[in-house]
Amino acid sequence: MMTRLIRVSIIMALVFLLLGENVTYAGKEAPSFTLPKWGTEKQVSLDDLYGKIVVLDFFNVSCAKCFRASWELQIDIQEFYAPRSGNPNGIEVQVVAVNSEVAESEDMGVFLEETELDLVLDDSGGKVLQRYGGTTVPYIVVIDAASGTDAAAPRVVYQSGYEGLKKLRDVIDAITGHTEQVESRPGTQVDKAPGTTPSLQSIEMDQRITHETALDTAALIASDVSVIDTLVEYQQKRPSMEFTLALSYRHMEMDYASEYLAIRRERNLSADFFNVQSSASFDLNKNLTLTIEGGIYDGFQTYRALWLDAFYLHVFDAMSESIDDLKGYKKANPWGYNMSSGLRWEYLPSTAFAEAGISFQHDIVSPGYETGISLVRLRDNYDTVSGYLTFENILTRRLRTLVKCRIDDITDRDVRFTLQGSINYALAEHWVTRLVVAGAKENPHFRSKSINTVLERDWHDTWFVNLFGRYYEDTSEIENAVAGNAAAPPLQTYQAGLGIRRQGHQTSFKFVIGPCFSRYEKQSQRDRAFDQLYKDRDWLSVQFAFLHQF
Repeated sequence: MMTRLIRVSIIMALVFLLLGENVTYAGKEAPSFTLPKWGTEKQVSLDDLYGKIVVLDFFNVSCAKCFRASWELQIDIQEFYAPRSGNPNGIEVQVVAVNSEVAESEDMGVFLEETELDLVLDDSGGKVLQRYGGTTVPYIVVIDAASGTDAAAPRVVYQSGYEGLKKLRDVIDAITGHTEQVESRPGTQVDKAPGTTPSLQSIEMDQRITHETALDTAALIASDVSVIDTLVEYQQKRPSMEFTLALSYRHMEMDYASEYLAIRRERNLSADFFNVQSSASFDLNKNLTLTIEGGIYDGFQTYRALWLDAFYLHVFDAMSESIDDLKGYKKANPWGYNMSSGLRWEYLPSTAFAEAGISFQHDIVSPGYETGISLVRLRDNYDTVSGYLTFENILTRRLRTLVKCRIDDITDRDVRFTLQGSINYALAEHWVTRLVVAGAKENPHFRSKSINTVLERDWHDTWFVNLFGRYYEDTSEIENAVAGNAAAPPLQTYQAGLGIRRQGHQTSFKFVIGPCFSRYEKQSQRDRAFDQLYKDRDWLSVQFAFLHQF
């Protein structure tokens, strides 16, 4: 299994590296434009900006990512270069925000108040965005309108989705005011014009680090079961890498009631689950990102595993009543670890992404037992090798699609294949709908399918309210860690709910609540000892999450 893991990793890495870079760093002539300044009849053209470095920030008020992108461009590009008399070569920098969809005055007012933009042009039909090759927002174009003579046409030196300030500053700082330019790339030394000082801009940019902290608490509660999850996460973002550390804790409580050999036992069970997960991602080049992740956990992962552990202890105690010196039972100590690696490739600027990854997971589980004159303990350790391939495409400004294929190879089981597809579509200016459909297959008899749908409405791109529904069904569970009669029968679940979210520049929170219903198929040959575990339940699902960036 490890040999397969190494072989697939090498092939995947070679494929991605051979595909190479594909970000648009064009040297083509910048298409001309003349647009009205927002809220006035004054016309602004590209010719009016001659002699400057022009940063076009294409946005619309219904785009969640545009808030942060426009705000950062205003604060960290426009207001950064202005008091320094331009870039290191003394060339003035002008950020020009371009509205690319029809917007209500009230919504635009809120957007402009939040982002503090200086110069905003109106292109509600999105024609200029299309002329510059953009299909989605935020979309950033850097134009060198300062090099050469008066007769020299402004040219595009950078165009892409918003990739952060580091890449933009590199491009801006590389423009010298001469016809011959040195293309800016991370780590490239750029010759400065005589009489200019490299200043502290590059040093400041290299040291620019943002931090995010998140707290996420979710509870799933039924009449006899409660599961509460708490996640604390820290994320650090640097110009060309990200680091994440997450600590999670799960507390489970449930009633246990079953009968074996005419001995009935009822008790309350509780258990704690701890998990530490860490990941790091690195930009290998402009369009290729490597992610490495690993983690370790301790404790029962599900309430079902907790219940089954109590059941087999019950069986052992009941059999010990009639069999002296019964052997075979051993206290469970579930734990495990995982490691994974993935590559993400932006094969069309800001509109098309491919991602592939491979992972390995080792689990020590709470095993099942076969009963007889003595207990026979089943396997308690499993290795899982998984691989996935994902394609994400932004087809239009309103339509985004994602397709994901996954393969899981688990010890002593056939390979499981999973296929998932999703569509994200903006129905109108403030309405978005999402649809996710998935299916899985594993021989000899496992099949599953699910469908999730969300309808979301936003107000000024700050408050979001969504309604969601989910449906899942499978044919029955394949589980080698327990005896065959303990495997879960066919299952159907239904869930609906309401979510509220507030998105700010540095702080956001969300609250989600809704009912969930699980229904197991009543099989005539079922073992009645598991009636309490696999009974129908009505759940209440609640989640609260908070995120702060500093």
